[in-house]
Amino acid sequence: MTEKDKIKDKKEVKQRGSVLTPGFGPLRGVRVLSCGNVIGGPYAAQLLGEMGAEVIHIERPGVGDMIKAEGRTNGVYPAWAALARNRLSVTLNMDMKNEDSREIFLGLIKKCDIWVENLVWIEKMGITDEMIREANPKIVIVHVSGFGRPQFGGIPEVCDRPSFDVIGQAYSGFMSVQGEEGEMYPITKPTLNDYHTALFAALGALAAYIRARRTGKGDVVDVAQFEADAALLGHFMVSYTVSGELPKRTGNAFTNAPYDLYETGDGRYVAMGTLGKPLYNRALEVMGFDTEEYPFEECGVDPAAMNSELGKKLDMRIRGWMRGHTAAEIEERFGKKRVPASAVNTLADLLENDHFIARGDAIKWKDEDSGKEITGTGVMPKFLDNPGKVWRGAPKTGQDTELVLKKVFGYDAAKIKQLRDDGVI
Repeated sequence: MTEKDKIKDKKEVKQRGSVLTPGFGPLRGVRVLSCGNVIGGPYAAQLLGEMGAEVIHIERPGVGDMIKAEGRTNGVYPAWAALARNRLSVTLNMDMKNEDSREIFLGLIKKCDIWVENLVWIEKMGITDEMIREANPKIVIVHVSGFGRPQFGGIPEVCDRPSFDVIGQAYSGFMSVQGEEGEMYPITKPTLNDYHTALFAALGALAAYIRARRTGKGDVVDVAQFEADAALLGHFMVSYTVSGELPKRTGNAFTNAPYDLYETGDGRYVAMGTLGKPLYNRALEVMGFDTEEYPFEECGVDPAAMNSELGKKLDMRIRGWMRGHTAAEIEERFGKKRVPASAVNTLADLLENDHFIARGDAIKWKDEDSGKEITGTGVMPKFLDNPGKVWRGAPKTGQDTELVLKKVFGYDAAKIKQLRDDGVI
């Protein structure tokens, strides 16, 4: 980009940021188009929206997001309320054979910086990367799918397979290292693979956007669900390839001690962990145990030491000590000696936790769909000079269709009525 183009681009971004949403956050002025259902793609867009991006989310007329199938609780769709805040909802029939649909969709593409999609029927609608990039060469395209798109490699028939969170956990190998040997593999909640996928999608979108701002050329990012979980297994994979032995499922057990969950005297559980001799010694000091009687090398350095007669004796004494104290006492005592420890908090505990509250991690907002005030988690990560925020709750399906068509396209009431009558919106 020339210096003149860069100045023009910065002006366009600055002007765009206040068109539909309040300007705030490090992504102020960035506009994101989101198309899809549930978590993988839409949640990536929501993360950008909570950092200040203007997010326009497209839903099918009369259908809405699949995540609403979970139903309402006291009038609220919990998943939708949590996962659709800071969005503008537009309903649009995305069949590109329809001239009006094509005009609106490509018109949005031209006015957006990032397009995030996880549409399983994208080809059937006649949407291609070539079409998108011709309309807007600077746009960043983020594809989210179960097994990736074939142009990035892989077997086309596998790329075409449908997927949900549990499929990604299973195919990636992630599920194979969870739980205890001999027991059923656990499905890790809350749909953890979906959230891993969304995080990788947001990361890829921002990396490509930075380059697009610098060069004037967009890019295409491919995010596969199974790869999002597989990427987290790096050390497991290396260990297997160098040893030839598959990792054993060890449940809560770790490779050194003490590092586990312990029942407390007030009926709760505390997580406490040490790594290395200094932490081990400080932990034993807190509990009043003699480190010469229970040396690290013979009790905690590795699984063999942990499972030795002396190691098991120490473990029993630790568990006894934990049962003699409350969770709050344990947190305080270990905290003073800089030994990592935490009570296992329930959601109810978190909402009464002073630190959680002081960090702004429990906030209230109005759910646009139900009209109710609800409480949920705040915006993360945090920014010192340009903080993110929740400026609105999850919208009703199509709540912002007319707003977007008027503000972005300049359509009048008659044109919007015609589109609605024709089933385009």
